[in-house]
Amino acid sequence: MRSGLTLTVFDIVVGGDFVGRYQTEPCVAIDCLFCASGQGWILGSEGERAAVVPYRPGRAYVMAAPRGAHGYYDVPLGSRFKGIDIRVDMEFWGRLGAGDLLNTLTDGHPLHSASSEETWVGVLPVPPELLAHAKALFDSAMSDSGDLVLEARALDIIDMAISELREAQPATLAAPRDRRQLKQARDAMTSDLGRAWTIEALAREVGLSQKRLKSGFRNMYGTAVYAYLQEQRLMEAQRMLQTGEMSVTEIAYSVGYNSASHFSRLFVRRFGVQPSKVRCLVVQEAGNL
Repeated sequence: MRSGLTLTVFDIVVGGDFVGRYQTEPCVAIDCLFCASGQGWILGSEGERAAVVPYRPGRAYVMAAPRGAHGYYDVPLGSRFKGIDIRVDMEFWGRLGAGDLLNTLTDGHPLHSASSEETWVGVLPVPPELLAHAKALFDSAMSDSGDLVLEARALDIIDMAISELREAQPATLAAPRDRRQLKQARDAMTSDLGRAWTIEALAREVGLSQKRLKSGFRNMYGTAVYAYLQEQRLMEAQRMLQTGEMSVTEIAYSVGYNSASHFSRLFVRRFGVQPSKVRCLVVQEAGNL
């Protein structure tokens, strides 16, 4: 669209296993996925697989690679891959006033998903406003709208991403001695969202006192333990609704809510729409393919 700013839109059905290696120039990339499956791997400095990034529908990813990124992708046969990729080179990123953010993108950042020595990947919250902008940009690009329209919509999404990255920064650093256990606590919750977690059980599992767990988690991830768990549950529920494979009640139970009505209230508060409506729209779209 202009020097340092590139947009790619894609809507493909994979006709064979889509496996390969990727390499990018130094950039910050923002990807919004409407339909997706499979996964990617970030490679470390020695060419090893340093971290995995699951591809999931309804998610927005930010990849910061100031020295370029290397990795592999693996998308299964017959899957649909649909979304947008906005890529900003480092000079343009600096001109947007976001150069200082790169120093804060560590594994302690609340939005962190995967990283290596040179590459950081985070998963952004996807409020209705961001999703609406992403879909409008996709539709505009597919209909050959003018460059200025595409650029304006891309810059809106970049601005939202920068705001989310800034707002999610933790206020202070957790004690170095506790960082490993706090990361274990975060990973334990996200790997088993359906479990009825308590502070007592989580603290015991990672070897911290309840006080150090609660204060350290807030310092390291910028939010309380239960608030973080609820956000991850609702994000996963949104992803599951996008597949249209399970009922709202089944999804509520699978991510740790014993009451479908309570889950629905939390979902509406977070995303501004009933979960049943999200699922109906997905099923309707699948029927029109």
